[in-house]
Amino acid sequence: DQQRAKGSDSINLIAVERHSRFAYPLATFILTLIGVSLSSRKVRGGTGLHIGIGTGLCFSYILFSRFFEEFAKSGTMPAGLAVWTPNLIYLAIAVYLYRKAPK
Repeated sequence: DQQRAKGSDSINLIAVERHSRFAYPLATFILTLIGVSLSSRKVRGGTGLHIGIGTGLCFSYILFSRFFEEFAKSGTMPAGLAVWTPNLIYLAIAVYLYRKAPK
């Protein structure tokens, strides 16, 4: 509120940081759910493909989160929406993989 009253240019940076502090711990659980869903499959020929898919999903999450953060920092998107969008996308992927995983 003080920065907003002063007319500071760093308001977007502060808002992104505030939302990130809540979004990243949730992202840990989402990525863990993806990892558990992928590792529960047993296939002939090894687990190399599943490790590759899991690693690719983690790297793409990091890429998307940084990409959307830059949108928020520049003021193109609201900070809350930009920080939470990757979590929502990957939550949908995690739920799909969890339902598809063998029980």
